[in-house]
Amino acid sequence: MRVLVWIVRVVVVVLLVWFAAKNSTPVELRGLLDSTLSAPLALILLAFFGGGLLLGLLANLMTVIQQKREIRRLNRALQQRAREDASAPKGPVIDG
Repeated sequence: MRVLVWIVRVVVVVLLVWFAAKNSTPVELRGLLDSTLSAPLALILLAFFGGGLLLGLLANLMTVIQQKREIRRLNRALQQRAREDASAPKGPVIDG
């Protein structure tokens, strides 16, 4: 299975290098305020992919923080319950 994963990785890297080599001619990217950027197409696509990845991770960050808070709250409740169970009397109390 590991060999298959490495084969897939190598194929993906080779395809990406091939794509970058085929698209190495500079393109102009026009932005706001009449600014232009001239760079290879592969580099521009990589930059936008990285920016999208970063935005996706930042969007997911709030969910992760909320989940960690919930886990912390549930762990505290579980510890409190365990302390209450430990301090409760065990078995029936017999007076006599």
